[in-house]
Amino acid sequence: MIRRLQLWIRNIFGFSRAEANGLIILLPLMILIIFSQPIYRMIVGDPPLEFDEDQSRIDSLIASWDFYPIEQPDEFTLFTFDPNTCTKEEMDSLGFSNFLSDRIILYRSKGGRFINAADLLKIYGMDSSFYESLRPFISIKTNPVAAKKIDKDQITKNKRNEVSIFFDINLADTTQLKRLKGIGTVLASRIVKYRDILGGFYDISQVKEVYGLDSTVVMEVVNHSFISPDFMPRQLNINKATEREFSQHPYIKFKLATTIIAYRFQHGSFAEIDDLLKIDLIDQNQLNKLRPYLKVN
Repeated sequence: MIRRLQLWIRNIFGFSRAEANGLIILLPLMILIIFSQPIYRMIVGDPPLEFDEDQSRIDSLIASWDFYPIEQPDEFTLFTFDPNTCTKEEMDSLGFSNFLSDRIILYRSKGGRFINAADLLKIYGMDSSFYESLRPFISIKTNPVAAKKIDKDQITKNKRNEVSIFFDINLADTTQLKRLKGIGTVLASRIVKYRDILGGFYDISQVKEVYGLDSTVVMEVVNHSFISPDFMPRQLNINKATEREFSQHPYIKFKLATTIIAYRFQHGSFAEIDDLLKIDLIDQNQLNKLRPYLKVN
């Protein structure tokens, strides 16, 4: 039997007699070594794992931490309110944390005013999900002075008998824009195209981001246009938008778009817009600029 095995090995592999004999001896040893550990474990069994010492260390570490729970009232009542006049007590009843209500009051004391409901999202610490629960109850009273200014396409005669134009920048077409001094067909088309790609202007100063507009033309647009208080920019759902949809937005570069998609794939859906700060490529200033164009639901 062994001799026939030797002849077979020598014929197949071209080994000498000594090499064939060595292989015959080596093969059983290799099989024994490979299967020795599984056989040993099957017979003896794995020793039980002891976690008591590690668990006690973890418990002592947790006990040493100081936790600061998020301020949240036990009960709150939703009612119609104006964030420009709402008192701290009313905000407490609505469910605002002390931190958030104090920031709103400070913002108002500095001359800040909420033009539309979405302006609340500009307040640092405002959670998007909390905002969504409040939005149906937000009622901002129109400023009489501002209301007088935002009549669409007002045309009056000034002291020089020149036509004065005032229009909604988010509704204006190239014909209206070309009526302004310094704006021709090319610049008017650029403004409209940039506005549409952006999703609308939420701040009139965004006009200066349009390529080719000098400071004089920008001031011409700012002085003759307005943004409607109830305007809502077109928003991207950060949990559903594709890489292409992200990268087409002027505030999101291709690299950031791919990073958002990769992070969402690895960690799951974003619970709130502020979760984007977990991505290294986004800082607080960039997120504040981008926030009006994002949503999570």
